Order: sequence, then structure tokens, then C-alpha cells
Amino acid sequence: MIDMDPSASESPSRLSESDLALIDAMQDDPRAPWARIGQTLAVSAPTARRRWERLVEADAAWITTHAGWASGVVNALIAVQCRPGTADDIAAAAARHPEIMTVAAITGDHDLLFTVFADDMLALRRLAQTGLAAYDGVERVRTMLMTRVFRDGSHWRAGSPGGTRPQGRGGRTDGPLARAALGAAVAVLERDGRASSAALADALGTSEPHARRTVQRAIREGQIVQRVDVRLDQPNWPHSLVLWMVVPAARLHETALRISQLPLSRVCAALAGGAANLYAVVWLRSLSEAPEVEAQIVRGQEVHVTDRGILLHYAKRMGHVFDAGQHRIGHVPWAASAPMQK
Repeated sequence: MIDMDPSASESPSRLSESDLALIDAMQDDPRAPWARIGQTLAVSAPTARRRWERLVEADAAWITTHAGWASGVVNALIAVQCRPGTADDIAAAAARHPEIMTVAAITGDHDLLFTVFADDMLALRRLAQTGLAAYDGVERVRTMLMTRVFRDGSHWRAGSPGGTRPQGRGGRTDGPLARAALGAAVAVLERDGRASSAALADALGTSEPHARRTVQRAIREGQIVQRVDVRLDQPNWPHSLVLWMVVPAARLHETALRISQLPLSRVCAALAGGAANLYAVVWLRSLSEAPEVEAQIVRGQEVHVTDRGILLHYAKRMGHVFDAGQHRIGHVPWAASAPMQK
């Protein structure tokens, strides 16, 4: 089920410098106290909160929460080739599925690209080999497992896009949260990224201090990921270049870290189970930048690009659903994962 917002904003998409500064401050820790965020911006806590609430009310920015790459959830990319004229209907149907986190139209040999979070390999196999095949118009499905994510949307910075949140988790880990606890915490934070400790405690069935510590640990260790997203029709980074690459296994880690540090790098992940072993998404200010960005990635390196594409449209991105004009119109909770329905 999609939680729809019938009053999706039509406000201007351009973000001001102060908006970008606030987004950067919140990207470091979307649940940080307003006093800390205000101190970063040299404004009062109430001012920082009002500015954020204005962006949320205008649907210009929001907090996205999802299960992290260290949670034990199976992460995969699925590229789908469609019969002509069917891609939009397939995208709309796939966007309703909780485990299909992202649905994007893309140029190249495939028409749609999905990011999937499945409970286990059996659930992924059922989705890729049976669920998607049930949709009229699906002609080919190519599945690739993401074995490690070096950079994701939580690392980008609006004012200085080359900067990142620290990627190393460090310290002691107590292992992934149980699926029930992970689902309960994500269910609350998907709807309100700054949900109170009381709401989290109620969902987890624990005390507020324990719930707060549990969520803080899960975020610190990458079991839960939070980030600030901005509306898709903004003009700062209007295009995305997608690259599939082959890199010598011994240099995969080094190459992935280097790509992750490039300006406007959005995603970088190691892959298994397909022709490519490295995947990247890089924002572009203009389509004319695409050749130079690709050249920058492969220059002086043992990197071979096996496929490339430009993202044309998001029907869904990390749970959030968008219309043809790229306005956010709803949300499909991952924590409510259910069998695929047409």
C-alpha cells in the first residue's frame, strides 16, 4: 500500500544557500538536537527547527530512513527489459512492492533499474524469477547482488558534494538487530525520521533509554541508514550517470574508495553475480559532463566500463513514490514487506 499525499507541493524547486547549509548540517545526523544543528549554523535552535519545518512543509526536503547495508538484509540491483509501451505500467506496479526500494527508468539496454532489499536469498529469488515475470511486458531480468556499499545517499553533502560522512564504523559491534527489532525501528523512522524516543520505545517494547541506545547503535554501525533527501526536480544536479565496471579483484576496494570520493558521487557498490563487479551513480550538472566524468573514473586505472546509462525518471526512490513531474506523492513502507501483488 502506498501512503499518498494528495497535497504534494508545487513550490519552486531551487534551494537557497541557507537551505543547503541546513541540509548539510542535518545530513551529518538527522536526529541531532536542534540546539546542536543551530550551533552549526550559528542560529538558535527554534530558528533551525522552523527552517527545517518550512522545507518539509514545502516538500523540498525530507528524512529518508531504510535498513542499512550492515543489517543482514540482501541488497540487489535488478535491471529489467520491457516490451515497448509497457515500462510505465511495470514501474508503477513495482513501486507498490515494499521490497523494491527504488524504481528508475534508465537509458541503454534495459528500461528499468530496481534496488531491492530482500529478507533473504529465497525472497530475492522469488521476486526476481517469479514475481517480476508475472508482470505483462517483462522480457528480461538481470539480477546483481550488492556485496558491499562504499557510498550511498547518506554520504552526499549539498554544499560540498565531494565530502562524506565517515564510512568506517569502527568500535565493537553486537551483530545485526533481529529482523523483528529492525523492522519495528525502521517502521517508526520511515514515517518520521526524528521520531521521539517514546515512539521508538513503544515500537521496540523497551524503555526509552534502551530504545534510544539501540537506534543510535544501529545507525552508527550501518544497520539503519538515515539521510536527508531533496526534491528531484531541483536544478542543482538534474542528471545521473550510471556505470557498471569491471575492476581487478585485488584493486576493487581501492578503486571503489577513490570513486566514492569524486565530486557528486552518489552511490558506489561492489557487485557479484554478473558481468560487472563495481557499480556507481554520479550526479551531473549537465549531460555534456558525462564523457569527462567517465574519463575521470577510468583514467590511469584498470577499470573497464561494461555498460552505462542515464537515469531518466524515478517512480520510486528508497521507498518514496514520485509522479511524472518528479513530485513526491507517497511512501511505501519497507517494514511492511508483503508478497508481491500485481
